[in-house]
Amino acid sequence: MDARLHLHLDPFVALRALDPAGRDPQPVSVAILAELAGVDGVSLRLRDERHAAHERDVHLLRESVSTRLDLGLSPVADLVTRAFDLRPDRVTLVPERAEGDGILRGLDAHVLKDALKKHVLHLRDADLQVAVRVEPTLDQVKALHRLDADAVVLVAAGYMTARTASERRMERARINDAAVLAARLGLSVALDGGLNLRALESLASIAQIEEFHVGHALAARAMLTGLERAVHDFRGAIDRGRRRAL
Repeated sequence: MDARLHLHLDPFVALRALDPAGRDPQPVSVAILAELAGVDGVSLRLRDERHAAHERDVHLLRESVSTRLDLGLSPVADLVTRAFDLRPDRVTLVPERAEGDGILRGLDAHVLKDALKKHVLHLRDADLQVAVRVEPTLDQVKALHRLDADAVVLVAAGYMTARTASERRMERARINDAAVLAARLGLSVALDGGLNLRALESLASIAQIEEFHVGHALAARAMLTGLERAVHDFRGAIDRGRRRAL
């Protein structure tokens, strides 16, 4: 099964913030170049606080992106309402903030089940696909299935921060088991959480994962090799991992 590559644009937004003029790089320009290079979709976090530049980014992306546009937002009423107007291809419900290591963890589908259920139903009633970002555990996948979401985004943070080979094997097994169960329950499966080339190649051998979301690692590589080459390298890592699954 082929797998899709999604590019997070947030690292490029952060890089633009270092520009005294606040102009470059423009996320929409990065998105168009990434699409031409072969990515299958782009993602951007929709922030609670309203900034003119960020609002402009989202509208330009919706007008310009020809592949999939995924908006990440925290499950609060104002952000969900804004998603109705922006009409992304998919909304991914995510925590409001990243942890101290900079990796965005998952929502707790048990604790937040009532709020998540309400938002998922509202978004689906508006004909928007909905994904929820959760930790790769069987309980979280089962809880998410009960919410009627379309997709699950499993967080690979545990794998990426593992210190030993045995810890990585354990975390990979957790991701594998969660992905297998999610696919069996009819959920589309994506993986996110600071993935680099090495992790991407290893985890792409899990056949049930349909999408891989990357951000900082690809942005950093693009600064050294160019965006087109960086996208090519990340797609190559997915392809090598996929061949292991055959």
